[in-house]
Amino acid sequence: MPLDPQSIINTMTPLQRLVYEVVNYDTVDVRRLEAELFDIRRLAFNDELEIQAAAVHCPNRRANLTNPDILSRLDLASTLDAESVANTYNYFIALQIIRIGEENPNASRGYYAERVAKWDTGYWLYKDAVVAMYADQSARAMAQQEFYARNRGPLVVAGMLGGGAKMEPRTAVCPICQGWINRGIVPLFTALNNPPPYHSRCPHGWDLRPGIIIAASTCALLWMGE
Repeated sequence: MPLDPQSIINTMTPLQRLVYEVVNYDTVDVRRLEAELFDIRRLAFNDELEIQAAAVHCPNRRANLTNPDILSRLDLASTLDAESVANTYNYFIALQIIRIGEENPNASRGYYAERVAKWDTGYWLYKDAVVAMYADQSARAMAQQEFYARNRGPLVVAGMLGGGAKMEPRTAVCPICQGWINRGIVPLFTALNNPPPYHSRCPHGWDLRPGIIIAASTCALLWMGE
């Protein structure tokens, strides 16, 4: 169930509401974050396509993500993530403002600003990395799926009928991630059908091992994001 900042805002004093209006994530902030997440996803998608091209022995193929359907999906994912991040931030910043008032009922606007700024720095020091990692990992998983789905014809013709994958890194705190790690090498398409990330702080991704060498002429036929 989504967090509800408004339920906290409704309990604020006029001064606390004024502070909240200054520091909360509004529409402008959401659009900025959305653009940042989209750039992370687009770059990760292109990079992963090139990693997979190299894995089938086409290291000179460059990715060029211009496919409108995929770009639209990346944009939608970035929009939803940005809205969720903003809502979560607004909930916790509102909660922090209430706590400041409880600790110091006579707090001035300047006191609120100082305390909120300190809290904000600590919050994003952790949250920025988590949000960026999720965007990167989810885009890479999508790129892996699209690469093998759209290139299945050329790769099967070249002899790729199987292949395997291993979850990396090899340590985990989540039982789902640890379960995949414990399985060792899994079939390539099992990995592609079970893409990470599996939770908000999931650092894991599939190390795909298609195990094929294809001819240079086939390399030219690979789909690379167009």
